[in-house]
Amino acid sequence: MAVTKITDIITPEIYLGYRAEQFPELNAFIKSGIYTAPPPDVVSQLNAGGDTIKSPYWDYIPRGAPQIPSDDDASDITPKKVSADKMSMRKHYWVEAWSSMDLTGIMATGNRKDPEGHLLKSLANYWVGAEQTMLIASCIGLFADNLANDSGDMTYSVYSDIASPVAANKFSRSAFDRACNTLGDRMGDVVAIAMHSSVYLSLHDNEDIDFVHDSKLEKDIPHYKGRLVIVDDQMPVTTGTNSDKYTSYLFGRGAFAYAKAALDADYVIESEREPLTGNGGGQTTTVVREQCLLHPMGADWLESSVAGVSPTEVELKSAANWDRKYVRKNIKIASLETNAA
Repeated sequence: MAVTKITDIITPEIYLGYRAEQFPELNAFIKSGIYTAPPPDVVSQLNAGGDTIKSPYWDYIPRGAPQIPSDDDASDITPKKVSADKMSMRKHYWVEAWSSMDLTGIMATGNRKDPEGHLLKSLANYWVGAEQTMLIASCIGLFADNLANDSGDMTYSVYSDIASPVAANKFSRSAFDRACNTLGDRMGDVVAIAMHSSVYLSLHDNEDIDFVHDSKLEKDIPHYKGRLVIVDDQMPVTTGTNSDKYTSYLFGRGAFAYAKAALDADYVIESEREPLTGNGGGQTTTVVREQCLLHPMGADWLESSVAGVSPTEVELKSAANWDRKYVRKNIKIASLETNAA
């Protein structure tokens, strides 16, 4: 079967340049500061072989009252130790492909290349959504582990499974502040909130949402108490007997380590034509690939149940794959459970 490259439709280097320019502007997590660049030694492992990165870190030194010196030459101070540990971070290998029959473009607009052109314009948005899906899945798994092994100290809940929830069961300034307070004296680090559209609607109806205009995106961006609001219907909704439980996530600056592997342009995106398909009408298939690190800082990836070369969305949601390493206040993520209406 004859296969021909369509270099006049997709030039990998141009695609990478476009994505490097557009992707940060579209990604709310990047713009809010939730993502942090990992240390150079971690990035170097991302671009090497293997599927897991070991990241060492210094243990938290707790605050406390200092000891008092004396002039007793027979008395020695007892030093405290400085210790280190390491956490495992999982590399993600992702791929997606789209295919279109050439006659589709010809019949729709008169140009067989138009479906691929539309795809190229949409890919930056696609990867923003894909990363958001996997980030939410990681949060679900991390909080499931926290509930099972750390008494759920990263979550504040006002939810009640009742038919007629009252104001105290809904997302409120008081509930939000208490969810932030699960970070202790780091509660001021929270910079963004991800919530379901039903929760957002309740806040919007109460006129608790402020809008800040983004000139580059040419749209208004919602904020709550000065924090960026990310509305996503993939946020967890747990079905109750009388009313559903909605979980919102609160993120501090640097909550997730994020980096992309340096891949060859013609591996990141490539396209082929199958001229005999469709009884000679022709078919075009475009494949895009991603290799990245997207890891909640302070969590250990256990690799307890991963069937393939990279965790699926379902596997990221599994509590068995996660364990918290940092002390609570140094994990820059919290959750708030509420009724929606």
